[in-house]
Amino acid sequence: MKKLLIIALVVVSGLGLGGCTSSEPSENKSTGVVEIKGTLTTKMGDEYLLNTESGIINITSNIVNLDKEIGKEIKVKGMYSGSTLYVDEIE
Repeated sequence: MKKLLIIALVVVSGLGLGGCTSSEPSENKSTGVVEIKGTLTTKMGDEYLLNTESGIINITSNIVNLDKEIGKEIKVKGMYSGSTLYVDEIE
């Protein structure tokens, strides 16, 4: 009986912790727009590298000029296509 109670507690504890996630990046579920803060470090062709707390993200933009932001900490908003974030706005 004690074994059954211990197993049940372990399963319930695991289910409770399963919902814990990181806050980076934040995403608006209804629109798919994400907001990420990091340092823009490098340009490689048409893409840039954004160094964030959770890792390095490939970003690009057809709307805003990212060249002048290299080396700065920025907050970007945009949508992913594959593994690249297409930036629509910089704060």
